[in-house]
Amino acid sequence: MILTRTLILGFPLLVAALAWWAAAVSKRSHERPKDGLVVMLAQNAPALNPFLPATEAERQIADLVHEPLLRIDEHGALQPALADLWRWTQEVTCWFADAATAKQALERLQAQIGERNRWSEWHLDAAQAVENELRLSFTETAAAGAQQALEVIADLRPQLAAFWRIERETPLREAWDKFMATSSQAKQIRRVWFDGTNACEIVVAGSSQRLIDDLRASLDAGTAQRTSLTLRGEVGALVEPVLDLDIRPGQFWHDGKPVTAEDARATFEFLRVSDWPLPNRDALRHIQSLETQNDGARLHVTFRRRYGPALGAFADMPILPAAWLREHPQAREVDFLKQPPPGAGGHRIASRDARSLILMPVNRDKEAPRFLFSFAVSPLMTQIGMRTRTVDLVWPASAADHAQLTQLRFTPPRQRLVVLWNTRHDILKNPRFRAALAQATDIGELIRVVPGRLGHADASLFAPGLWFSTRAPRIPYGLEKARQILADEGWPRDVEGMARGVDREFRFTLLVPAKDVLHRRTAELLAQQWRKLGAVVALEYAPDASTLAQRLREHRFDAVLLDQRFEVSWDQLPWWHSAQASPGGTNFCGIADPQIDLQLEALATEFDPIRVPERVRALESQLLPLHPLLTLFTTHDEAATVPGLADETATENPTGAWTLRHLAMPTKHTPAKPVIDLKLRLPE
Repeated sequence: MILTRTLILGFPLLVAALAWWAAAVSKRSHERPKDGLVVMLAQNAPALNPFLPATEAERQIADLVHEPLLRIDEHGALQPALADLWRWTQEVTCWFADAATAKQALERLQAQIGERNRWSEWHLDAAQAVENELRLSFTETAAAGAQQALEVIADLRPQLAAFWRIERETPLREAWDKFMATSSQAKQIRRVWFDGTNACEIVVAGSSQRLIDDLRASLDAGTAQRTSLTLRGEVGALVEPVLDLDIRPGQFWHDGKPVTAEDARATFEFLRVSDWPLPNRDALRHIQSLETQNDGARLHVTFRRRYGPALGAFADMPILPAAWLREHPQAREVDFLKQPPPGAGGHRIASRDARSLILMPVNRDKEAPRFLFSFAVSPLMTQIGMRTRTVDLVWPASAADHAQLTQLRFTPPRQRLVVLWNTRHDILKNPRFRAALAQATDIGELIRVVPGRLGHADASLFAPGLWFSTRAPRIPYGLEKARQILADEGWPRDVEGMARGVDREFRFTLLVPAKDVLHRRTAELLAQQWRKLGAVVALEYAPDASTLAQRLREHRFDAVLLDQRFEVSWDQLPWWHSAQASPGGTNFCGIADPQIDLQLEALATEFDPIRVPERVRALESQLLPLHPLLTLFTTHDEAATVPGLADETATENPTGAWTLRHLAMPTKHTPAKPVIDLKLRLPE
């Protein structure tokens, strides 16, 4: 009994003593300097791999340390970063039977300058003959000028350039390198582009049959796996878009060395061969070559085809020093943790260990704070830190933190949840039925009931907040109107509330990723909401990502719940073009419309960011009325800050972009200049 009383009376004293001790330790170790901010995170110390952040917090910390070539600012506008100027140009190459004919073609083009100066009309900037090769450089990416210039030399009969695709089930590189080193025919190969390890595409000038025969024999030697060589097409001249990015003078790494175009070239070469799930990876795949020019001041990027959205791959993609990448050619998480690369951002790593990280501002003349990040912080330490006012920000915020840190901040959305409809389904092929399902979806209820920090999403096909995002409105919730749509289409509800056609019920299956609680709970609520409409929805769970991917490739689903990751790209061709609508293609929905195809193609070949919003509106005006997908909500992290630390941000509809950069680099509330006002070197 005495022991029991002792425990009962002593336990509160023990807790109080523990709290006092923890507060003292917290205050000693987390004493906030006048120009510093203390951030507590529940996660373990991150590796700070800028290309593969495990959490949103890690991504934002890395964003303070590392700088991209171009940046999307908090207003969604494209802004210079390490690169202060960029421009698109176009290079055209053709080959002749000999060097004399190539020289003759050059002289004929030079004669076109004259009084009329047709070079100016064509936007032709330079012409050069190298052996039997004629190289033309145009300041305009439109094909009209290049075509007119080529017509002047057409009678000199440039050799045809053939595109071949080479594939086999085993790696190609070793056998390919051997052929290129030993074959006398290899000089006919003018371009090589590897698509993964087992495939490549080449450009061959002139008659190619003997080369192809020798290449097939060489690649098949010593292996039972036959190599597939497929002719993709022939052209009279090779047209390649080029993106030039000029490095801003006076940029330095944190170790004091200057930032050069070689650092950018090495970074993108490293990323092209990595297997990381990078944003805009498709744009990186289209890079033919990366070169440095102007004594290391310019990155010269040549692409395989006309692809204007490739510009997005250079926005918000961190650049690392070439020297560090040479020392870590197969860099993994442990390399970033044990020997982190110098950055070029506004903050540098001053110290780090398993529990904390200190970032110091590089330019002490600016009003930028120091950051102290504490990792693996327990809820008790968080509460103590808040009560003693030794912490400025808690991330992620828990319900218990809300009372202490009254200002809540949503981080920018990185993805949203959507339902994709299979338009070949015997019921869902009707766009009015898809519209009815959208109108019967109560997004407000989903956000209230589903666990997680969720925000309202618009119906646009594109990421919110970008300069070309339309904020297309969703169909407002209206159950009775949705029911009336079905009734008007001949599918009224019966006495049991089930919508019926002439010979069947309104029934389909929703495919759901099985391992995510958010997905499962959302699917259950959707089935309940759609049951009120009169639809019977069976939930089918995909056990893993590979199974889900296979079902999508084979187009074996009625409707599917998917995470859509936001990217800085205006290309939607892979998802909606009819050429991708067959099994194996990426148009999983099955939309096939010639007019929409034209809009998609025009958007994918648009190089000028100024014209992108207009093309986006034209595409959405035709595609959205077909209701190919249903947007549900965006997902966010939530941070809690001490009062007055950050500017107000709405939490009910968090479309804004609150980040650590807002604390590090305070800006005025006036919007940044939009992309159309940037003083960049655009094609004339």
